[in-house]
Amino acid sequence: MARQLKQHEKVSEEFLAADTTPPDASHRFPFPPEVVWAALLDGKAWTEWLPLTKVTWTSPEPFGPGTTRTVEAGGAAIEETFYAWEEGQRMAFRFERSPLPIKAGAEDYRVVAAPGGSELRWWGKAKAIFPLGWLVTRQLRSGLQKGMPQLEALIAKDPDRFKRG
Repeated sequence: MARQLKQHEKVSEEFLAADTTPPDASHRFPFPPEVVWAALLDGKAWTEWLPLTKVTWTSPEPFGPGTTRTVEAGGAAIEETFYAWEEGQRMAFRFERSPLPIKAGAEDYRVVAAPGGSELRWWGKAKAIFPLGWLVTRQLRSGLQKGMPQLEALIAKDPDRFKRG
């Protein structure tokens, strides 16, 4: 049975302040940025490197600010709205509606060139009553830290899958 979705606060750039802090999680990839970026655009891939069961882009390409998608995890659907989009480099979204016991949530993914490949940098935060916000934020960070090496293995297994164009 689907759980009731509730509206979350409409947060954006100021909520994470990602430009002024080191990433909450990061990983170096031996692949060029465009390959890692293509993997982030692949809805099915998200279910192969994170504990998600389904990812559905609900806006047509080309993606940009205002793009929406729905992710499913543990029987919960989370509707997301992207508030920042720099093609090939950055995607940032807020949790728009979900059954999660939080007031707000946001994630910011950035792919940057690095020696020998690229680096994926992630910032994320959930806002809720103490200590729930801290716990959800910690769970998000842990999932990303564990998942990024799995994303690398996924790309290495079939690099042609993540070539766009």
